[in-house]
Amino acid sequence: MRRSSLLGLVALSLGLSLRLEAQEPSELRTRFVRDQTLLGLTTYGPALAVATADDAVSFVAAYLVMSGGLFFAAGEVTRHVPITEGRQLLATGLSVRGAGHAVAIASQSGAGARERAAALLVGGIGGTAAGLVLGTGASGGQAAATLFGHDLAFASAMALTVTTDRDLFDTKGGAEATAAAVWAASGWLGAGLGRAWAATTPARVTVGDVQTLWLGATIGATAGATAVANGSPEPQTVALAMLGGALAGTVGANYALVRRYDHTRGEANLVTLGSGAGALMGLGVGLLAKEEGQRDGATSLAAATAGAAVGALLTARFVEPVRDAGRVGALDRLLLDPLAAVAAATRRPGRHAFLSYTF
Repeated sequence: MRRSSLLGLVALSLGLSLRLEAQEPSELRTRFVRDQTLLGLTTYGPALAVATADDAVSFVAAYLVMSGGLFFAAGEVTRHVPITEGRQLLATGLSVRGAGHAVAIASQSGAGARERAAALLVGGIGGTAAGLVLGTGASGGQAAATLFGHDLAFASAMALTVTTDRDLFDTKGGAEATAAAVWAASGWLGAGLGRAWAATTPARVTVGDVQTLWLGATIGATAGATAVANGSPEPQTVALAMLGGALAGTVGANYALVRRYDHTRGEANLVTLGSGAGALMGLGVGLLAKEEGQRDGATSLAAATAGAAVGALLTARFVEPVRDAGRVGALDRLLLDPLAAVAAATRRPGRHAFLSYTF
């Protein structure tokens, strides 16, 4: 009787776990269809209407057909392509970025409204297709790292361009279109590097971990701007300072947070909120530390930046995310057992290892 009850509990638990596993792909399919439908309502529908319509009636008709039809098209895709977390994240993220790149290149080339709308449509749908392909075999963390690498490389290329041509956006022509194409190419190169980093780093990278990288880059960029805030710095100086700070902040977040913990999305959100709370406190301290006549923006910004960094680290401590599953450092291999020393001192029989090291 006891054995049959135990077997029944095991079978029930296995059945529940199988049901939960079966629900996950369904949830991911729902997210994919939801995201693509929202893109149809906000991006693809207006783009098709602008590219093809000649009057108000045809404009509305094109918008409605695209917006509604994309729901069924996305649903049909999920029947033939397994939607994983990596594919769901990349299909949505690269769609937005592909559309943005296409519009930027078309706009800087002097294209008209219809051409820009057509470019947006092609770039967005192409980005979705690329996300489904690149998401093959990618975990959620690898997909998030791919998007992070894209955005960091894109922003870096833009910052470097601004340092060489402050009047880049004053006119439209070959140089501006080339710059937009270089930014897009840099973004796609960064996407590949981000994917490679997540796949080869000794740490296990989660989606929440990548959120903390964004936080580190933001704090670093703010710190860079703070460093040159006094006086009237040139835009090139500000761009380089923010770029250097963002890169340094990314590296710092990697070593302080990503390699030590496996953050869930909720935990990463709390760390971000804690950073914001610390920034507010730092800003308040900066305002109180100076007399009214001595207050300046650089001091307040520096205090807010320091508060943001401290707030993020303190929040990470009380949130207590699990240790990184892929990280086994030298200190992690070292184990102290005070009870072994007590057992040895009281001459209890047996072997007692007070200090052990695992290879």
